[in-house]
Amino acid sequence: MKFLAPLALLVSAVAASPIVQARDTSQSFYLKTSGAANDAHNNLYVYAYHTGAGLNDAMLTAEKSTARAVSLNGTTAQFDLGTTFPWGFKMGANTNYASWEPVEINVGYGDEGFSVDGSTLQWSAENGFGGWLVCDWYHNAPQLFWLYEYLPATIPSSCDKVDLTVEYSS
Repeated sequence: MKFLAPLALLVSAVAASPIVQARDTSQSFYLKTSGAANDAHNNLYVYAYHTGAGLNDAMLTAEKSTARAVSLNGTTAQFDLGTTFPWGFKMGANTNYASWEPVEINVGYGDEGFSVDGSTLQWSAENGFGGWLVCDWYHNAPQLFWLYEYLPATIPSSCDKVDLTVEYSS
């Protein structure tokens, strides 16, 4: 029961926000992996894997029906998870001197700095973005990470550098 009260408070606070009405969903698309050396990491779509109240890890699946549409709201990447409040890409903060960090899809607008460059989704170079990484990780499915450009990465054999290709939904 202690879990439900904070969850209800979070949902009501976000849902009551007047900013929610400003969401632009006119150009929705799916994010699909490409360019991996391991073909099993290509043609995978991004979806939200629930890890807690308002929290999700960015995971990947071959099933487009599991994927969630994305749209850019300014420079934030907003996912349609079927609710009235926004869900945005939250890039793991590089605070532990790691060369790669997890990507989450959490309640709220998420991080700024996203853009579509040609047919791929990019994040801000000012934040040290060095590309996308897919790893077979601890949820027993491919998980999305981002590479920190300024620290050389030793990529585990279960991982591949990839592009996130934009596939428009209409």
